Amino acid sequence: MAELQTVDRRSFLKISGLATGVVLSGGAVVAAVIGPRPLGVAAARQGEKVQFAFPEYPDVIIANLNDLVAGEPVFFAYPQAGQKNMLVKLGKSAEEGIGPESDVVAFSTACSHMGAPLDNVYNHEYGILGPCPLHYSTFDLSKSGMNVMGKASDHLPQVALQVDDSGDIRAVGMFGLVYGYPANLFARAKEG
Repeated sequence: MAELQTVDRRSFLKISGLATGVVLSGGAVVAAVIGPRPLGVAAARQGEKVQFAFPEYPDVIIANLNDLVAGEPVFFAYPQAGQKNMLVKLGKSAEEGIGPESDVVAFSTACSHMGAPLDNVYNHEYGILGPCPLHYSTFDLSKSGMNVMGKASDHLPQVALQVDDSGDIRAVGMFGLVYGYPANLFARAKEG
């Protein structure tokens, strides 16, 4: 019968530290290989078409840079009728932002937690969308729609945008899944 070996505290901490380092460095290697957004947003900023693996999103003009006023949202349906989104000029640089100041972004107005409408809860002073009327989820629009408060566990779905030389802003895809849809271009999931 094998004899049980004991590990003293110092050995346990060394082994734990080594294991933690391996896990963390492995995650850094994966992040470095994959990158922050594998769907080519940097290419979109340079005017090239974003290549989505699946499906083929429609290319739709939704506004013009010259018509935008900081803090005044523009609402539009994309990629299907019934999928309401909000385009806004934040007035400060944003991740995935377009335009001369990289401050124009667009997001779904359906909360990623339970799909509650976020149409009337934009706070321009802080650049946030929320709180959600159901569970107070609040999303930072300058940080790719990151949840900063509330029960949502996912970012707010973001519309991939491009701007052309005339200032026309085009919706060309989505990052994230719109609440209630099995895929953004499929029919809405049946409830109950």
